[in-house]
Amino acid sequence: MLEPWDEVLNLNRERQRCADDLEKIKAACAGDHAKQHVAQCPECWDRLVNRMRDRYLNCATKEWFSGRRLFLQELDTMFSKARGGSLDFKVIDQRIHDEKRDWYRDKVRNMGLHSATRSPSEAKLLQQKLDDRETPTEELASELRGAIGDDALPDEAAFDNFLNRLKDAETTQARNDIYIDVIFQPRQDPEKAAAYQKYMEMIRGGVAIQPVVDVMLRDRRRAQSNEEQKQRLQGKLEELKRAKAAHELSLAKKQKARQDKAAAAAASDSQHDHPPCSVCSKALDAQDFLACPLCHLLGEQYGLGNGPVLYCSETCHEDDYEWHRKAAHNCAAGQTCIDLHDTDVEMDEARRVPVFCRECVAGLKLPSVFCSSRCYDANFQYHRDWVHIPERKKARVEVDDENQLEYASEDKTQYRASKIEEHLVTLGDALEEYQQRTGATIS
Repeated sequence: MLEPWDEVLNLNRERQRCADDLEKIKAACAGDHAKQHVAQCPECWDRLVNRMRDRYLNCATKEWFSGRRLFLQELDTMFSKARGGSLDFKVIDQRIHDEKRDWYRDKVRNMGLHSATRSPSEAKLLQQKLDDRETPTEELASELRGAIGDDALPDEAAFDNFLNRLKDAETTQARNDIYIDVIFQPRQDPEKAAAYQKYMEMIRGGVAIQPVVDVMLRDRRRAQSNEEQKQRLQGKLEELKRAKAAHELSLAKKQKARQDKAAAAAASDSQHDHPPCSVCSKALDAQDFLACPLCHLLGEQYGLGNGPVLYCSETCHEDDYEWHRKAAHNCAAGQTCIDLHDTDVEMDEARRVPVFCRECVAGLKLPSVFCSSRCYDANFQYHRDWVHIPERKKARVEVDDENQLEYASEDKTQYRASKIEEHLVTLGDALEEYQQRTGATIS
């Protein structure tokens, strides 16, 4: 698995290699065939177009366009037309620019940068910028730097210097020393760096950067005080107590009915009898338990699923939750999930942001969950053709969504959602809708 900076180095190297090859073709054509322009020489023109086509369709390294099948198919057709002289290269350049803009938005959206913003308002503004496809990429990049940047983050010049150092590194150990110097800065602050000795030794031992970062985050969470977690659980407990009390008082008719939202929350939450721990069957401590958020939202917000899945401790949660998620909430894309096949998308657990299919959960009453908006976007046609349309027919429901589709071919056999955001509900949005509907407060 390549590190992000290795992908940048590959991009620069392959781009320069392609440019050098094109110049060689032009020079050879001028010397061997005495043509004023390579376009006047059919043989050399074919070689030039094929080299540009190979840059995208036969690239040996992983780059931003790798795995974007519909785009590459369309690009192949465009290069064929350009080879015959019926399509200007400016049209191809613009198509590549548009696709890279969409890739950039999808990549940023799936990186979970909202958690790095300074406030909820900035996170909301960032989401609006990502959803507005009219915003130029340069402006969006500037907004992102402004939203998550601080004095501790290196600027572009520092990153370029980092790339140049990696490019000149001849051994794995030299690369590891550069990682340690850039990330932990032992020479600038030896005392602070000493606290990170464990992680520096992992890098020296050959562990990739992402696993090291995962260990750092896990150690940080374990080292933090349990006070915040206790407060969150206490808040949830208080909410359950209020809901239970409101229900009991309503049944006993000892008090007046609460306000509509509080009563709705009480009627909903009071139905939970809190089954035992899903792992060890131990009775739950009402002040200290964890739950699967997907099961909760599917059941409480959409009336789907088989009830809550609860855990009595962090240990049981860690032992079971990953298995439960894959078994009960496996990506609706199935074997076509990009997490399995698309080498362009690297979705570790820290970046996985599940989304619900809006039509399935709200209309068709199917618990369809995708591992990310990117995966839903890539599999939208398959899901619509094999789930939405058959279920609509079964329910005798007519839905006119043609204006929400973007066709990739004239015969309309291939298409995608023009705005995938209109077809999904994020985990955060579902939670917000649930809170607005019930008046419940969930931290």
